[in-house]
Amino acid sequence: MAKKYNFSSEEKAFLEAYDPGDYPRPAVTADIVVFTVDSDNDLNILLIKRKDFPYKGYWAVPGGFMKVGEESAEETAVRRLREETGAENVYLRQLATFSRPDRDPRMHVVSVAYMALVPWDMLNIKAGEGAEEAGLFKIGYDLNGLSFKNREHCLLETELAFDHDKMIKTALWRLRNRIDYEPDAFYLLKDKSSFTVYELQKIYESIKNKTLDTSNFRKFFTRSYINTGTVICKNIKSNGAGKRPAALYEYIGRSELL
Repeated sequence: MAKKYNFSSEEKAFLEAYDPGDYPRPAVTADIVVFTVDSDNDLNILLIKRKDFPYKGYWAVPGGFMKVGEESAEETAVRRLREETGAENVYLRQLATFSRPDRDPRMHVVSVAYMALVPWDMLNIKAGEGAEEAGLFKIGYDLNGLSFKNREHCLLETELAFDHDKMIKTALWRLRNRIDYEPDAFYLLKDKSSFTVYELQKIYESIKNKTLDTSNFRKFFTRSYINTGTVICKNIKSNGAGKRPAALYEYIGRSELL
């Protein structure tokens, strides 16, 4: 809702005479870097294959133009995320703004980028408006930079459309640097109301791209989440005869859902 403001008669006259066409106006898009963790505990990203020029046939992160006068950039991101993944009420957070005048060959397009964290089983991937194909890609790391692979395709970061390689790297950097002090990893759990420490550790490892010492991770988990009341222990889960039972936990911290 717009902030209430009482305009003076002079200001009303100014607004009536004001011509927005006196100034060049860029277009605005909302683009979403969507992360998930698959059944192999690998970090995946959603990419769409562009159906139209520019960059026809190239892969990109999902997004779209903001409906000027009808929605905010955040509402655009929510709409496009729902269209491409079917997911609602998931973690969605503004990432950064990309505004180089040459980033889009059509015109000056400002992108407000968002990062979404979506559990694997909540995704119903489909190609939305302007997309020929959509799919999840495992993220790889090598001397040539990032790579994106699934059963049908293998892409390098330099093969993505626009400046989406920079967008993805910004999101990865932000996610890796946040998870030790923010609860982002919980939003990639299949069920954050009932999970084991092992399940959470695997998500941390997928984001950090390295194996973590189990003992140290449990100490970190206890110190950062149990002792702060962010997570509570629910009950003990039996793993069968002769095996140590696993405790089930519930995340009860603040909500980041949009």
